[in-house]
This record gives sequence, C-alpha cells and structure tokens, in this order.
Amino acid sequence: MNEFRRWFFYGCWLAVAFFFPLTVFAQCPVVNNVFGEGEQISYTVSYNWGPVWVNAGLVTFSAEKEMVHGRQAWHFKSTGKSYPSYDVLFKVRDYYDSWVDPETFHSVDFRRYTFEGGYSILNTLFFDQASQRIISNTKCNNKPVRTDTLAMQACAFDMLSSIYYTRTLDFSDFRPGIKRDVTVLIDGSYYDIYIRSIGRETVESGDGKRYKCIKFAAKMVQGTIFKGEEDVLVWVTDDANKIPVYIEAKIIVGTIKAYLKDMKGLKNPVTSLVK
Repeated sequence: MNEFRRWFFYGCWLAVAFFFPLTVFAQCPVVNNVFGEGEQISYTVSYNWGPVWVNAGLVTFSAEKEMVHGRQAWHFKSTGKSYPSYDVLFKVRDYYDSWVDPETFHSVDFRRYTFEGGYSILNTLFFDQASQRIISNTKCNNKPVRTDTLAMQACAFDMLSSIYYTRTLDFSDFRPGIKRDVTVLIDGSYYDIYIRSIGRETVESGDGKRYKCIKFAAKMVQGTIFKGEEDVLVWVTDDANKIPVYIEAKIIVGTIKAYLKDMKGLKNPVTSLVK
C-alpha cells in the first residue's frame, strides 16, 4: 500500500504538473490570454496494477481571484482524492493552494495538506520577494515543525503555480524536437528536467470527445518513482486554452494514465475539438 501513496501523489501530480515547456528567464513577463477566473478542470486517474487497469482517483484544478496580504492575487487550487471504493484500502486526500501576484506572476504563498493512508504532511511556502528568500515550514504527522530557508531562483514557482504560468507561454514557435529546460520547486528543493516537443496528434478524452493536440515528452528526475528517462507523455489541446487532454506516466511500479473528465469556465473557445 505504500506504493499506492507514492504513485498516486508523485505520479499523478508530477505527470500533470510537468506537461508544459517552462524556460527560466531573468524576468518573467506574463501575458495571460489563456485562463480566467472560474476555470475548473478535472481528471480521472487510472493505475496499471499488473494486467488490470483500475480507476483509482480524481484530480481537480481551479482558478479564482481573492485578496491576500492586502492585495488581489490569483488563487489556484487543486485536489487529489481516491475514490470511495479505494478508501477502505488506502485513503488519499491531497489539497493544494497557491497564491500568485497577477501582475508579475511571482508566487506569494503556497500550502499543501496531504493525508495518505494515515500519513499526513502540512507544508507551507512563503515567497519573500524583497529578500529573495523562500521560507518553508513542514510538519509530518506529530513531529515538530521543520523550518528551512531557500535562496530564491529567478522565476521561482511552486509546483501548482508553475502549471498556470507555463500555460501563458507562446506556443507559436512549436516544432518537433525542440527541448526546453524546466526548473520546479518541490518540497523545498529545485529540480531540473526538460520537455521535448514531439508532434501533433488527435486523441480522445475521458468524456469520449476528440481533440487536436500537441504532444510533449518530459524527462523526469531519477528516483524511487521515475527511471530518469522521458517517463511522461502529455497531449495538450492545440488551441488558446492549452488544456492537457491525456497524460501517460511510466513509473517503476507500473503506469499511470490521466484522462480529461470535465472542463468549464474556459476563457477561450475550444477550437481543438474535432466535430
């Protein structure tokens, strides 16, 4: 059951989080014509347990605006939950919140709470732009709070805000074979991977609809979950919304697939839909 916790969290989240090309700039200009307030996206996650494919959980994302520290900010939310039928075996409840300055897109605050089979962790990140520091507080189960301080890298984003930031990047220069570096902050550490564009394909989502997509491969960090190869493939709508439709991640203990279940409140027409 420990493997369930690992693949559900790391596999699902890393597969969904690392699908867009993210280049680290000295400056981070953002022109957001991609998403708006009220956008909601959900995915059905399946796991290859031996010869059997099992629908194990649901991952959701949403974007809205609210006041934080006396000023308006984007509030991004995401959850990962195992289905009730799985709760008796291994209950998973993951909650993520990220607050971002809408002008600079700098992360302001980040919070995640996860409960996975009796194991819980609360992690908060405070991005101090003035001192260029990130203050991380982590509490696992009943252990004392651990506080760490990290030097802020250029365009430092938490793993949730990086998803929305990269959706604003320009895809107009898309060509197969292009590689772009990715630096993502996860649990108090920076990780470098790359994204490689592959081509264009038409794929079917979980609701049976077909979309024209751009396909990417991502080289992941070698460890207990990934082999350190191009372990993740992602198909993103070839339109102004840039929504992942299908995600496939190879992990050491099997394969994870995430299918687009529902999307609403989109900023732009879904021109990638095949009629």
